[in-house]
Amino acid sequence: MPESSSPRRGSRLTVDDWLDAAMQVLMSDGVGAIKISRLCDRLGVTKGSFYWHFTDISALMSALSDHCRAIEETASRTLANLQELPPLERIQRMGELVSDTRRRSVEAAVRAWAETDPELEASVVALDHTTFDVAQDTFLELGFSPVDAHARATALVYVGIGYMQGGERVEAPTEDDKRIFVEMLTRM
Repeated sequence: MPESSSPRRGSRLTVDDWLDAAMQVLMSDGVGAIKISRLCDRLGVTKGSFYWHFTDISALMSALSDHCRAIEETASRTLANLQELPPLERIQRMGELVSDTRRRSVEAAVRAWAETDPELEASVVALDHTTFDVAQDTFLELGFSPVDAHARATALVYVGIGYMQGGERVEAPTEDDKRIFVEMLTRM
């Protein structure tokens, strides 16, 4: 059964259309499943359309890697912008970001690919550092000692990474779960 999911069949595709299709395959089946023929089937076009946009699969993968690094950089900026919120709201917003289904799927796929792509890994590490820094600053702002703020920030980061990596294997946290987690982290 063809994987065609593009509403653009018959119209000229853009590089973004190809990247979107590659991203969908990355999220569903991993980086090894990204093949020209699979993307053509998904988009309902011939290989000629692919070669109109990319010289070869390596060029697509390079563009996709750039795209994924941009996603990580955008996530870092989003987190850094949370510094303007009151501390408790900041922590709650961080939880909302990590529990967003689409964001979680993208992040899990990018992290899996980053295990074999050093440049992408550097972007993931930078995002983790930004997450930690925002969290630690938040806990310091709430009045925790540097040692306690560090421990709480570490817990927050690792819970978020674990949740993203757990994917569909772990039930999504309920609103009560999120509230209790924030209460546990912020309790003096």
